[in-house]
Amino acid sequence: MEMQNFDRWAKVYDLIYGTYDKDIDFYRKEARKSKGKVLEIACGTGRIYLELVKDGVDAYGIDISNKMLEILKKKAKELGLKPKVKKADMKSFSFNIKFSLIIIPFRSFLHNLTIEDQLKTLMNVRKHLKPKGKLILNFFYPNPEVFVKDMNKEIKEKIRVKDREYIKITKTSFADEVNQLLLVESKLKIKDKTYWRNKFKISFVYKREFELLLRLAGFKKWKVYGGFDYKSYKQEMVWIVER
Repeated sequence: MEMQNFDRWAKVYDLIYGTYDKDIDFYRKEARKSKGKVLEIACGTGRIYLELVKDGVDAYGIDISNKMLEILKKKAKELGLKPKVKKADMKSFSFNIKFSLIIIPFRSFLHNLTIEDQLKTLMNVRKHLKPKGKLILNFFYPNPEVFVKDMNKEIKEKIRVKDREYIKITKTSFADEVNQLLLVESKLKIKDKTYWRNKFKISFVYKREFELLLRLAGFKKWKVYGGFDYKSYKQEMVWIVER
């Protein structure tokens, strides 16, 4: 995804995803268990990050979008919290400290569109982890049946915020099957007028493929679950990787 698209998301991110909470308790629990410094990669407007800070976790955050971070800082100020966040790329961020836990929630790892970028991110994460520190991330399992069912179809969803109703329309299509990239178009409408729209690409990664990437990055031990309850297998892969 191009950088300007991340900034464009800032306008509507909380409107679309602000109430999503299926992963929050999972990441809060793992952050509390880590008993050390935690880094959230792609912390965005703070949907998960601010919950960690409220729990008393010594949490740091990075995001590639200044506009997303501005919103996070504004929300933190309203809550009386002091965030430790900065603009940085997951492939090349740098801290002079090591973390007990690094998280990449909400499928954000898939914004790495090439194997090279995916490997750079994983190697950079490993470099910033303490011995026996953990990387935890989640992304969808690329189910061919789901692809066939949803490809090139507009999926509509109503979003109501206070007294205003939006219609969210998402359309996904194959951009490049060989390189495992999806082209996604999202837009919001108020009545019949387009309020916001954006196009972006994400990658999709298979389980064995990711295991090979982990090995290449120097990791040797991991578990993968099918959901945030540590057991069920659905459409999501939740990875807990030990340095």
